Amino acid sequence: MKKTLPYIRSLIFIVGLIVIIGVCDYCFAKTGYIHYILQHVNEDDENYDTIVLGASHARSAIDPAKIDSQADTVTLSMAIPGETLKDSYYVLEESCKNNDVKRVIFDVDYQYWFGPQEEGYFAETFIYNQFSWLSLTKWDYFIHNSEYMDIRSAFTKRYVYCDPTDFSAVKNNIIQKNSEDYKNANIYSLDVKDAKGPYKGQGFFYRDNIEGGPLGEGYVQTWEGRQFTKMQSYPVAYFKKIKEYCDKNGIELICVTSPITPSSVKRLGLDVVNEKFEKFFGELGVTYYNFNKARMDVLPREDNDYADKEGHMEGHLAEEYSQVLGEVIDKHIDGTLNMKDYFYDSFEELFKTTEE
Repeated sequence: MKKTLPYIRSLIFIVGLIVIIGVCDYCFAKTGYIHYILQHVNEDDENYDTIVLGASHARSAIDPAKIDSQADTVTLSMAIPGETLKDSYYVLEESCKNNDVKRVIFDVDYQYWFGPQEEGYFAETFIYNQFSWLSLTKWDYFIHNSEYMDIRSAFTKRYVYCDPTDFSAVKNNIIQKNSEDYKNANIYSLDVKDAKGPYKGQGFFYRDNIEGGPLGEGYVQTWEGRQFTKMQSYPVAYFKKIKEYCDKNGIELICVTSPITPSSVKRLGLDVVNEKFEKFFGELGVTYYNFNKARMDVLPREDNDYADKEGHMEGHLAEEYSQVLGEVIDKHIDGTLNMKDYFYDSFEELFKTTEE
C-alpha cells in the first residue's frame, strides 16, 4: 500500500488538474466561429466532397454555393482568418474525418509564404484549441505544438479567456455553451464582428460595402519589397505535407490565388511572386490558377470593390469572383478549360489593361 500511495496521489492530482482546467475553459474561454465551423464540418448531414482552405482573403472571397452552382461539387469553406499552412494541414485532416473529400481548393495568400513566419506565429493555439479532445487530430496537433509553446497554452484555452472578474462575460459564456445553437453549431446565431457582414452559409461571409474607398495604406507599405525575399521554409514544409496527404488519400489539390486590390498588384510585385509560385507548384505537379491575372472583361474589378488595400473583397465582388472560379473549376474537372478565356497571358498585359 505504501508503494502505491504516491501513484494514487499523483493520479488524484492529475485528475484534479484536468477538472480545474475543464471548469476554467468552460467558464472563461470565449468561443465563436472557429469552434462552430470545426463542429459543423463533422456533424452536418451533408457529405462535402470539396473543401476550401485558406485564411481571411479566402473566407471573404470564395462563396462555395457559387462554385457548386457551376461545378458538380458539394463545397464547404474551412478558411479561417489567420489560418497558417500548418493550421490548414490539420484542418484538412479534421475535415476528411466524416466527409468523402475528393478535392481541395487551396487559396494561396502570399503573405503567409513570404512574411517572417515561424512556428508559433499567430500564437499557434487559436485554431488548435477549438478542436475536440476526442479528435485524434487534436492530439497529433497538441503533441507537435507542445514543442513550441508554453505547456499551459498547449493544454488550455487561456489565450481566449475573458477577464474572470467580468461576471457578465462569464455568465454569457456559460449561457452560450448551454444553448441549442452552440450544441448544433448554428453559425447563423453568431455575431462574427471581424467578418464585417452576414453569414451566407457553407463557410462564407458576405462583407458589406464600405464608404470612402479601401483602407489599410499603412499596412500595405510594410509589405513593399517582400516579393524579392525567399519563400519561408515553414509554410513550404507544411504545404508539402498537405500535398502528401492529398496524394495518399486520392484528393485532387487545386491552388488558386484570389485577386487582391488592383492598385496593390503591381505595387507589391505580385508578378514576381507569381513566377516563384508557378515554379514551386509546377515542380510539385500541383495545378495553380492566379486570379490576379483574370481578364478584366471576365472579372471587372477596381479598388472600390475591396474593403482594404490588402485585398479583402466586398461581398458583391466575391459573388462575381466565385461564379468565375466555379466556371474555371468546372472546366478544369472536365478538361475543357481554355486559359485564354479567363486569364491574361502575362502580368504585363494586365498592367497595360488596368492603366488604360
